[in-house]
Amino acid sequence: MHYRAPLFERLSEWNDITVIHRGPELPGIWRFSQKVVGYQKIGPFDFVESGSLTGIDILVVMQNLRLIQYWLLPLNFWRKYAFVFWGIGVSSSGGLAREKSLISRVRGFCSSFADGIGFYSAHPLPFYPQKALKKAVVVGNSVESPNSENLAYCCKDSFLFIGSLDARKGLPVLFRTFAQYLDKLPTDSGIRLLRVVGDGPLRKELENLATTLKISKSVRFEGAVTDAEVKKRFFSVAAATVSPLQAGLSVAESFSYGVPFITHRYPVSGGEYLSIKDGENGFLFEREEDLLASLLKIGADPAESARLGNNAYAFYRENLQMSQYAERFNTLLHESYRRFNK
Repeated sequence: MHYRAPLFERLSEWNDITVIHRGPELPGIWRFSQKVVGYQKIGPFDFVESGSLTGIDILVVMQNLRLIQYWLLPLNFWRKYAFVFWGIGVSSSGGLAREKSLISRVRGFCSSFADGIGFYSAHPLPFYPQKALKKAVVVGNSVESPNSENLAYCCKDSFLFIGSLDARKGLPVLFRTFAQYLDKLPTDSGIRLLRVVGDGPLRKELENLATTLKISKSVRFEGAVTDAEVKKRFFSVAAATVSPLQAGLSVAESFSYGVPFITHRYPVSGGEYLSIKDGENGFLFEREEDLLASLLKIGADPAESARLGNNAYAFYRENLQMSQYAERFNTLLHESYRRFNK
């Protein structure tokens, strides 16, 4: 909820927004209203105790098949509100390249009866029938970066991982590859530090792995950081952000500071990794030796890091700013409402 708040706040400049979520309530003063409700889990499905939907103009629902109660609402032709699906558009648990055909057909059929669909990226478009595509808008997905600045030409001293330390991220892959990278670098040259910003269940295991690989002196665990200024300092000295097997909104955040991003060609992702253009503003790898080659290209050559980072910042400015995201989303809302009232 917290990272969505800037989007809802901007949308509230033009619309009366109420956000229904499971809580806790987000503190602070916001233009949008919040309604905290209960969720009941029955098997693989979540049932939302949202109460009455009377008196609304548009209902926007996250496109999650587990929220089964909402998937039949587009077929309710007596509803008195426009219905909009919003989300990734495909299953993302195993990477976007692994769409399941039956689930895809069900998702596409139900979406055809919605008044609008907002996708994070253009990736899911081939999986949807033409009837649904006529109502679809690629709104994107981004994160507020209040201190955005092109830091591509700052003096770099580290590679950066930022996020929760869990199994999805592939951090053991990064640690093993970083150990090989250090072995291949000439003594006292290049980037020789891996900074890990975040916390989670794998921290102790990763600390032990760093010891086993004999890279403890070159890996710095910074813990969880939420302060924007502190994060900016970490980005300012990062030659690249690396997340081997998962790439989410940290892609947009890295780009907002002119820092290139390295991840797998098919990571677990909502589509954010599609902003990475291999060799232009980051690297996409398939094998660990490809990851090693990417680290060596950036870590041993400050000019390469600066080139990629400058391109990353340009991409952010052209495509990923929160203001652009909100404007596209506002267009989706108004087009959906107009379509419903035809």
